[in-house]
Amino acid sequence: MVGAPGSTGYRFTMTTKHVFLSYIREDSAQVDKLQRVLEAADFSVWRDTANLWPGDDWQQKIRQAIQGGTLVFLACFSSALKARDTSYQFAELMLAADEYRLRPLDTSWLMTIRFDECEIPSVDLGGGRFLDRTIHRLDLFGEHESAQQARLITALHRVMQTSPGSPSGNVLAAVAASKRADTSLDHLRDLIRNPNLVMNYDAYLSSLRRPALRDLADRERFPISGPSGQIDAEIAKAWLARILDYEDIVVDLLEPLKLIGEYGQTQHHDELTRTMRAFAQECTQSAGLDLFRSAHQYPALLLSYVLGLAAVSKSNYGMLRAGVADVVVRTLNSQAPFILMSGAGRIPGNWNWLGSLLCKRDENIPVDDGLIGSLASGRIGARYTPISDHLYTLLAPLFADQFVSDEDYADAYDRVEILLDAIAADAKQQSGSYVSARGGYGRYTWRHEHAEIPPERRMLDEAQAAGAGWTPLLGGLFGGDTNRAVAALTVVVENARSLSFGRH
Repeated sequence: MVGAPGSTGYRFTMTTKHVFLSYIREDSAQVDKLQRVLEAADFSVWRDTANLWPGDDWQQKIRQAIQGGTLVFLACFSSALKARDTSYQFAELMLAADEYRLRPLDTSWLMTIRFDECEIPSVDLGGGRFLDRTIHRLDLFGEHESAQQARLITALHRVMQTSPGSPSGNVLAAVAASKRADTSLDHLRDLIRNPNLVMNYDAYLSSLRRPALRDLADRERFPISGPSGQIDAEIAKAWLARILDYEDIVVDLLEPLKLIGEYGQTQHHDELTRTMRAFAQECTQSAGLDLFRSAHQYPALLLSYVLGLAAVSKSNYGMLRAGVADVVVRTLNSQAPFILMSGAGRIPGNWNWLGSLLCKRDENIPVDDGLIGSLASGRIGARYTPISDHLYTLLAPLFADQFVSDEDYADAYDRVEILLDAIAADAKQQSGSYVSARGGYGRYTWRHEHAEIPPERRMLDEAQAAGAGWTPLLGGLFGGDTNRAVAALTVVVENARSLSFGRH
């Protein structure tokens, strides 16, 4: 991918699937809004204003975009088209019709959008099918516009049928190593099975964490202080490399912590808490540059997500309590739960667009100066929850055997993030801390914002209905107190609703 010389624009090559937007200039404002919605939901967008450059062969580039890399061709219409005698959109529709005829009869490759009460052109799609009569449309106007946007995103996800992004090679290697007979995980399994080997288990975790903590404390490798100033392309690339370096350091802990989160028992709580506290304390730096301090929380947060997914997969909530809720760090004047001080929303600091670099990399899109400039300037929309989205992709192969489908994994991931946010809200309520818990709020806040009953509301209803018998309470979360759990989940529900309103 190459930007025009001297520009901050970003030019796509057809290496990933995208949503092709076909429209006329009069509808540019509505299409801008639609593009923001699509990009916030993880979809790459192809449109002529961003992807055609001076000197390009228009017909060839459009044909390549439609035939070579389109996940869905989204034809957008308004009454303004009726006033046109000629339009490039007609040519795009003809190319799309040719491509549509080559696809299976039940394909969902072609979709239509209306921006007002207009007629859709009657384009012959072959086999007795026509654009205006065969293809179901979505109306993005009026009082139901938000609900229709949600339906569009759902439809696009169904077309994808796969988890977004490409997982980390290091994580894949760690997963492969765990399946070999010579892995040290066999030793850990024996330690977990035998309640008399607690001292050996403690020594195992101590030896596991020591080299990683030593690397994280290396201030030449991970400086915390530095000159302040504007974030340019070089700093952005350095930030991205730093996050990936963190992942390299902790990758050997992922499988062991997953196993402990799944099958650990009461006698394993204390050393797990000690291990997570050691990482959390190192990752909580009270002085230094905000950009570096925020990023330095990432390793401990990543390990918290691993424990959360493992615990949720086996309903082993005691390990989630030990590895997250009980982890307290020292700050300048007091102590506070790490989950209250951290969260996916805090990692990029005040530069949320930086997190989107990780997601673009997950999509196999090269991170060059053009992409960085476009994200920084807002020309390419940033993700709502980039760190959450990246962790979702990163950890998918680690839990491939725990969840039978992408949907099950996505639901479990939502549950983990809701619980993490609820644990943070409870910690704030119990401690009376001034610290805001706004570091969390993961991808569930946009995935279900138009659902009749979003998952955070379902979890609240679940806790109220089960009372003291709710499984997370039996594991010791929220002090085993129904009222605390309900109060914390109520905060999560209200925050998710507030976020949703703020995005529209």
